[in-house]
Amino acid sequence: HRPPLAHRLAAPLAGSAARMLFDILVTSVPLPRSTLSLGGCPLREVYPMAPLTRGQSLAVALTTYGGRVHVGLVADGKAVPDLDRLARGMTDELDELLRASL
Repeated sequence: HRPPLAHRLAAPLAGSAARMLFDILVTSVPLPRSTLSLGGCPLREVYPMAPLTRGQSLAVALTTYGGRVHVGLVADGKAVPDLDRLARGMTDELDELLRASL
């Protein structure tokens, strides 16, 4: 399968422009509220992921499923050398927001 001509011509230009405009990508992927299944087996875990393109430092993807928010982080190791620390910090701050809201 080949993408339409406009897509084949525009995609490289868009990718180059994106590198000049931003180095962090944040995306939210909505999933249905109902339980998803494949071959009769229910989906129990979700691991959102957004790929990095050249020149980007960090990609954050999130989705909601099963009454929970799931977050995935992908980073360029040179730009974000301690991704685990960032993940822990995000978890700590979200926990603090939850406590403050109760």
